Amino acid sequence: MYQNNSIFKFWKYVLCSYCFSIITNGLLYSELTDIHLQTIYISLFQTGWFLESMWSQILILQMLRTSKIPFIQSNASKPVLITTIIGIILFTGLTFTPFATNLGLTQLPALYFIYLFVIVILYMLLISFAKYSYIAKYKKLI
Repeated sequence: MYQNNSIFKFWKYVLCSYCFSIITNGLLYSELTDIHLQTIYISLFQTGWFLESMWSQILILQMLRTSKIPFIQSNASKPVLITTIIGIILFTGLTFTPFATNLGLTQLPALYFIYLFVIVILYMLLISFAKYSYIAKYKKLI
């Protein structure tokens, strides 16, 4: 599982770099010479990484709480579902507040949220694969 997670993080990094290079006219961070653009790129990347990490960590609770497929074969209890929804809303909303700049975060472009949705779905599929592999080997979920 750890190796799969590391490979996933590598591809997440590559895709995130590509996503933000669109904002900098196709240039990656290493190609930027303007310090202002470098600062913007860094802030976008940190915010994007933060938000994706928070969504992934919140949703992994849904993935690991049952041996079934969450949201399709198994619904969480109301408190777990409410916590999931509120967590995603709060962490996403934080990036749109003035307080975000105190944390080094910034507003993300709309294009990023397409990337975020895709990457989180892929992560959930990876976790599902690992979960079903574990269940196949040990005949139970932890």
